[in-house]
Order: sequence, then structure tokens, then C-alpha cells
Amino acid sequence: MGGGVAFLDYDDDTYLDVFVVDGTRLDAPPPTATNRLYRNVAGTDGRRFLEVTEKTGLRRTGWGMGCATGDADGDGHVDLYVTYWGANVLYRNDGGSHFSDVTKAAGVGDPRWGASAAFGDLDADGDLDLYVANYLVFDLEAPPNDGELCSGWKGLDVFCGPHGLQAQADGLYRNDGDGSFTDISVPSGIDAYRHPALGVLFADTDADGDQDIYVANDSRPNLLFRNDGRGGLTEVGPYVGVALSEDGKPQAGMGVAAGDYNRDGDLDLFVTNFSDDVNTLYRSRGDGTFVDATFEAGLGGLVRPYLGWSTALFDADLDGWLDLFVANGHLYPQLAAHSSGLQYAQKNLLYRNEGGRFTLLAIPSGLGGAQVSRGTAFGDYDNDGDTDLLTMNLNGPPTFLRNDGGENNHWLGLELVGRTSNRDGIGARVELTVDGEIRVSEARSAYGYQSAHDPRVVFGLGATDRVDRVEIRWPSGVVQVLEEPPVGRYLVIQEGETGTSHTYVAQPQAGSPPAPGKAVAASSSPAPPGDVTETGSAAENHQRGLEYYRAGRYDEALVALRVAKGQRPDHVDTRYALGLVLYAGLGRFQEAADELEQVTAMDTSRADLRELLGAIYLGLNQPQRAIEALLQAARLRPEAWRIHHRLGLAYTRVGHTGEAVGALLQAARLAPYMPQVHLDLSRLYDRLNDAAGAQRERSLYERWAPVEDRVAHYKQEISQYPASLEAHYFLGQAYVEQGRLKEAFARFRAAIEQDSTYAEAYYGVGAVMHMGGDLARAVMAYEKAVRLRPDLFLAQSDLGQAYHQLGRYEQAVAVYKKALELRPDLPITHSKLGLAYALDGQLVEAMAAYNEALRQDSSLVDTRHALARVYAAGGRFDAAIEQWRLVLRQAPDYPQAADLLRRAEVELSRGRADTPD
Repeated sequence: MGGGVAFLDYDDDTYLDVFVVDGTRLDAPPPTATNRLYRNVAGTDGRRFLEVTEKTGLRRTGWGMGCATGDADGDGHVDLYVTYWGANVLYRNDGGSHFSDVTKAAGVGDPRWGASAAFGDLDADGDLDLYVANYLVFDLEAPPNDGELCSGWKGLDVFCGPHGLQAQADGLYRNDGDGSFTDISVPSGIDAYRHPALGVLFADTDADGDQDIYVANDSRPNLLFRNDGRGGLTEVGPYVGVALSEDGKPQAGMGVAAGDYNRDGDLDLFVTNFSDDVNTLYRSRGDGTFVDATFEAGLGGLVRPYLGWSTALFDADLDGWLDLFVANGHLYPQLAAHSSGLQYAQKNLLYRNEGGRFTLLAIPSGLGGAQVSRGTAFGDYDNDGDTDLLTMNLNGPPTFLRNDGGENNHWLGLELVGRTSNRDGIGARVELTVDGEIRVSEARSAYGYQSAHDPRVVFGLGATDRVDRVEIRWPSGVVQVLEEPPVGRYLVIQEGETGTSHTYVAQPQAGSPPAPGKAVAASSSPAPPGDVTETGSAAENHQRGLEYYRAGRYDEALVALRVAKGQRPDHVDTRYALGLVLYAGLGRFQEAADELEQVTAMDTSRADLRELLGAIYLGLNQPQRAIEALLQAARLRPEAWRIHHRLGLAYTRVGHTGEAVGALLQAARLAPYMPQVHLDLSRLYDRLNDAAGAQRERSLYERWAPVEDRVAHYKQEISQYPASLEAHYFLGQAYVEQGRLKEAFARFRAAIEQDSTYAEAYYGVGAVMHMGGDLARAVMAYEKAVRLRPDLFLAQSDLGQAYHQLGRYEQAVAVYKKALELRPDLPITHSKLGLAYALDGQLVEAMAAYNEALRQDSSLVDTRHALARVYAAGGRFDAAIEQWRLVLRQAPDYPQAADLLRRAEVELSRGRADTPD
């Protein structure tokens, strides 16, 4: 998990130095283990790095994770914050030669498992606030699964988590301007979101002049905290389109980046994710909302086997378009057990931006070998204008990539120095006008994964050697303009001053630049594994292919299925599986589409073939062809909600909003419990200016999202802990809440098969039968549950309800009384007991039970109405009248209450008239 690194100019000589975070065992760490600081110095053949850890006071051991840099105290020197599993540390830069630990005085020693951190001026008061992304609760004395590996991930025993482990809240600290910080995690509202966070950045995502906060979470929705301009935060991630994938699923976010990749003037967002998925690009629509542009920008496909960590949108070749880098490396060394398939060590990926669409390049030979990479720092260490990369590799030396790819292009760099704004100018928006076009960037030092970066703003200009205008919008609100500034150098800009303070640029480096990268082609398939032969049957090779696919051994699965296809080319299931491996395993979308086009022509009755083909065409960003396939699938299987949902996404991409709404409404009718359908509908209604429809669907999303989160959580937990009775039970309960009784029953039965004495599972079976109307079987299951656990309140209470519905009122009374012995503080159970008494003819007891319910909660209008009826049935019309008057005071339109009140008043009058004087 660890591996943070920073570029920072700690000695103020304009050259970036390097800080490396070390993570080592806590008991008896090696004597050489420590974080390290390297000073960038001149050498005989260019710049070199000299270690200065001891003399600068930065020696420290521990389970280090990440780091953040920024001038926290505004004294003109960059300070350093380091995250740990355990207490984090803030180092104050004492003037360019030494650091002091000021954590205690500053109040930022967050003791949790810190991952990434970021400095940014949230309230625009001129000093840098601090956000700390925290991960999981992890206790070395009580590790998950008793310290044993978890099984179930592609057939391997691997490290446990994050599912099954408790996530931690992040930390937000307001800089008080006097060297100290105040923890505002709770009043800001971020404490309410306890997700396993890994990446964080500050960015003005809605172009309103203040800094928002974007957080990548592992297997949970990403968060976007929108700033109201005064430092107040509102989480809007799902509603603006940056929390989930296009199909509405949480991903396993690691690193984050921001930049205007398509040069439309708005900041877009990028998130790296776990393997068997794609990294996600969110394109800003210019109104504070985003769309998933992953596939339209060419970023799907071949990335699926990779697990991404640190990342950046930066102009690698200085041609004026932001390119993309992703550091990769898997989490599980157990993958080495597979000769083919997902790899532990992986190549890092560099994409060239070709006018808003990305092409994957091969990093030059000798620089791009497979590593288990984590953090990467991005910065111009030699001041030649192009961004260099320093990548940390797990249990290995770092990889340093000097960039010479922009030497043939022009550029302009800005070093911003705040006066009223924060000293680093973090959050300043820079607009550069060249050839009549405005290009946008923003100053920041925190993005990627657990790393800190060069805060200078660099624009690539390509062949253009002239800039018309630079406009800087400082966080303070000051707007500063430079007309026709010089290019090919860094300009030092002091806030509020005219012109530039001074400029600087490096001398050309010795040596030849590396050859430019070339586009990456899909790799050829390896030789067949030993158990895949022409002599084996088609069925055997088909089965092996499926097993390889489930184990993540995609190349071997491909070979096995191709052999099976050759043996039996008309076998539709083999052809379907082959398309699935190409699409979902290897990300080779076009080949998958070609395969599925052939097989759909062979069998016109299979909806699953056309649904998969539609999904593939969505991945190829060919929405019209996706619509054609999905319409065919919907005709063959109209009850499948996911087909209609995908159809709605495809219609949305081509701008057919009416058809999109219709498809999504059909999906919602079929699966009202699926939150992503309601979320997509709410966005469409927003575009149609239907505020009521948008709010209705947003409310439904908020109703169902937590339930679906539990479903996803417990399904993942079962995959890691298949023997967990609680996971099966709680998954079943979530299915019950969704109304998916068949799936719920299967989970409860699975728990009973593992432990026939597990009372909660019998209760779950009873609940399913109860909801399905099979009261006799519900009673049998409930009775079994309470025999095994007499203290199981829910089973006792629902057993009473079932007896009641069967007309077995005496038994219902007995069971409700047992339930109330367990939970006497529940007014609704007292109310149910009152009804059972009443139906059994025990009116006095019913009155007592109802009155106790109302004593505990006087707002129960149904209970009050029932009490009034019992009073009337017992001839106590005066008491009944009093209760019905209270009912009508609480609910003036309560059904029958006014009529029954009048009747009681008549009966009371008649009774008084019949009474002798």
C-alpha cells in the first residue's frame, strides 16, 4: 500500500529536491530504514541527487505511507507532512537547511491509517488547510481472519480487505494562521463519510473560484465535497457524476488527477482503479456536472488487467495537450502462482493525448520494465520545461524518468508567489491565450497517490513560440494579467505586482533524448498451457477456459477457448465465453465484438449474446450499434432490468433523451431497488429542467443506495470469508429489504447448511416465507429460531405477527409478551400486543397495552385510533371520544375518525339519557 514520494524545493534554489517515504516493520526495523531527503545539486554531467536526511533532521522509521508539501506557515519555505499507519508528522522547514517536527504544536498528528494528504486553501484566508485521506481500521494485535490469508479471490489465498474491515473517516484541519490547525472534520461534515480513502486533491471543479475536494475510495463511491465559498462543504459526488462508474457501480479508486484534457476550459477528473476494471475519466460538462468519458476518450480496453495507483494529467511532450501517466502494480504477490494472467509486477502506462483522445504508448526500452509501482512524483527536476517522473516501486529501487520528449516544442512555466493568497499560490487558476484559444490550468501540489508534486504551472505550446496573454485568478480574488510574456522559461509571478519578478531556465542536458514512444498493439497469445490440447475434448477445453477465466488467467483462458472453438465452431456457449474473455478479461473490445457478431448470427434466440454485444459496443464508444444489439436483447428478455439500463445509457450517449428516460423507467419498474437507475434518471430530469422528477428520483436513489451498498459489501465479504455466517445472513437481510426474496432465501439456506443451529438464518427464512404469504412455513421457521435463541427479539416479534395473521391470538399474545421482556421500550410491539388482546376479546388488557405504547410515543396516531375503538367496544365512550379528538387533532383527515367520534358522542348522550336521575 505504501510508497509515497515528493518533489519539493526545500532549499529555495529553484531546483526540485526529492523526499522518499519509507515503510518498514515496526519491531526491530533495519538500521538503514528511514525516510530520505535528497538534495538536487549540480554535477559534472548534469543534475544529481545528494542524500541529506540526517543533516536536515528527517530521519524516522515507521510504517510510512504518503506525503504532502506546502508552505503551511507562510514563511516562504515549503513544509512537509508525512502520513503513516499510526500518527502522522508535520515537519516545519526552518529556512532551507533543516526541518523540525511541529506535529504536536500544530495539532495534526492524526493517529489513524493515513494514506494520501493534500494542502489547499479551503476558506481562501491566505493559508493552507490540510486534508488527510484515511484508510481502514487495522489492529496488528487482532488482524482480520486471525492473521490468516483470505480465500476466494480468483482461487487464491490473499490478504484480507477492504471488505470486512471497518473504514475510517478522513481528517480535515483548518489552518489558524499561527502555526496551529483546528480539526474541523466533524463540523465540516466529512466525518460522516467513512470510506477507505486512498487519493485526494483540491480543485475548483465548478469554476466558482473556490477549492473543492475530490477523494478516491477503495470499493466505495468516490466523494466530491463542493465548497460554498466560505469553506462549507456538501458532498455531491453521485449527483454530479463523479462517484461511480457509468453503469452506476462503485470502483476501487486509488489515485486521482485533474486537468483540462480536451481544452474546453473546464477541469476534468481521472481516477485509477483496481484490476478487472477500467480507470475512469470524468469529463466536465461546464456546469459543475460530469459524464463518464472513459471509452469516448480511448481509455477502456487494454487497461483492464492493470491495477493503477499514482497518476497525472500533464503535457509530456509539450504539444499543448495533457497526456496521461498511470503507475501500475498488483496488490497480491500470490499472482506469481499463475504463469499467465494477471501479473504482480506490471508495466506503467503512458498515453499521448491526440486532440482529446488518448493513445497508449510504449515507454522506451530500458525505462518501462515491469515493477510493483505505487506513488509517483511529477516535476521538472532540471528546469528544462518538461515534466520528469519519479516512481516508487514496492520492495525495490525507484524508477526515475528524465523527460526529454518536449525538447522540440515551446513552453511557458509559472512559479506563483502569493501575498494575500497562500504563499504557494495553490488553487490559483491560470488562463493562457495563444493563437486566440484559451487554455486553463490550476496550481496544485497534491494529486495522484500518496505523493506530492511540483506546484509550478507549465503550458506546452507545441510549435508556437508566442503567448498572447496570461491571466491569473488568485485564491484571494485578485486577477493579474501578463501581456505577451516570454516563453521557454519559468516566470516568477508575485501576487498583485506588475510583470514578473524574475525568470529562470536550465541549460540543455547532455546526452541524446530517448526515442519517442510508439502505439501499443495487443499482445499475441502465448503458447497453449499443458492441459489444453487438440486431443482433449471440446467440452474439456471449454471447461478449462472457464476455470482459467475465473482465476484471472486470461491469456490461458483465451487459448483454451480458441482450441475448443476450433474443435466445435458451432458451440454457442464457447463462442460467448470467448467474447467474454476478450472483453471483460483482456479488454480487447474490437476482437470481442467481431466474435459476438458471428455468434449472434448463429443463434437468434439468445438475449445474453446481444446484451454482451451491446456492452462491448458501449466500450467501443459505438452507442448506435449498442442500441441495436440491446433492443434485440430487450425483445428476447424484456424482464431483464440491466438490459434496459444499458439501453438508457446508450440512448443518453447519442442524445436521445426521451428514449433514454423511457428505457430507464422500464429498468426502474423491473428493479426499483437499483439505485443507479434512479440516479441516472435524476440526471436526465435535471437536463430536461424537470426539478420535481429529478428530486423524486434522487430521493429514491438515497433510499436504495445504502441497501445496495450492503449487498455489494456482503457479497464481497462472502467471496473472502465464505464461511462467514453473518455475511450470508446480512446479505440475505439486504435482499429482503430489496424485495428479492429468492436471493434472500438462498443466502439464509447457505448459512443453515454451514451451521444448522444458526438461529438468525431460520429467522431469515421465516421472514422470506412471511413476506411471500406462506404463513404456515413462516411460523415453523420462526419457532425454530426462538427455540435455538429465545432472546432473538425479531424472531419473537415476527412470530407473534404470524400467529396474529393466522387468527391464533392467544399464541400471539404469549409471544408478544416474551418479545417485550426482551425489549420493553418498543411502543410498536406494545401496540401489536394491544391488537392481539383486542382480537382475543381481552379488552382491559388491550387498553393497558395501547396506553403503554402511547405513553412511550404519543405520536402513534394508529395506536390512538385503535385504543379509541377498544374503549368504545368496552362501553367507555367518554374515553373513546377523548382519544378520537386527539386523533383528529394529530391527523384531521384520519379515515373514519370523525364519523366514529360522532357515533361515540351519540352513544354517550343516549347512555346519559337512559340513566335515571
